[in-house]
Amino acid sequence: MERAEWLKKMRAQAEALYDHLAPAYWVKFGLYANAAHRQFIEKFLGRLGSQSAILDAGCGAGRYDGMLLEAGHSVLGIDQSGSMLARAREFFPQERFPGLRYAQMGLQEMDFQARFDGVICIDALEHVCPEDWPGILARFQKALRPGGVLYVTVEVAEWGEVSQAYERGKALGLPLVFGEVADEIAAAYAQAAALDWQAISGEQADLAVYHYYPPPEQVRAWLDQAGLAIEEEGTGDGYAHLLARKNA
Repeated sequence: MERAEWLKKMRAQAEALYDHLAPAYWVKFGLYANAAHRQFIEKFLGRLGSQSAILDAGCGAGRYDGMLLEAGHSVLGIDQSGSMLARAREFFPQERFPGLRYAQMGLQEMDFQARFDGVICIDALEHVCPEDWPGILARFQKALRPGGVLYVTVEVAEWGEVSQAYERGKALGLPLVFGEVADEIAAAYAQAAALDWQAISGEQADLAVYHYYPPPEQVRAWLDQAGLAIEEEGTGDGYAHLLARKNA
């Protein structure tokens, strides 16, 4: 299978998996008490003016949207999984939360122009291939108003394990580049798809979806190329956290 076709399949499987898992949110998983995530959301909010417009890109079931609303901001959440958005709308019904909207849209399809004061993308970019990273960051930059703030998380990898997964994947004939972990997806995805969502563990779900782990220096270079200046970095909860600002 050629790489472009394979990547298209990986993206489609990720969407299908999250559609399948969607009923688990607010029932099985609930709100994750990720201290570092919450700390950086507070840092992000501290950089915004009052009543700002925020894009929650790759929002899933809207795990952190309550924090954004409580701070007095309006929010548009987007995700490629329609079923995850359905869970978000159940938890945040429009009649009770008029400042919150949801729309089905992938990160690769964003086309906003200077619409938002802030953009967050939390626990989503690990499912994005290296070919799509520069374009998505450029789309974030275009979505921000001058001086707008971006907060993204990048999943932290153990490079020895990534290297071993890469070698196993190449041996299977997968069209990988280094940093991609996909050697167990075929079996794990088939198993997860056959199970009721209540029977799927977090570890099973993680193995069943494509991951890419870019080196930190590559992420910094891509942000710079997109016209986004890093203001603060940190680590915690298994992720690197980056706050960046669009050049005015």
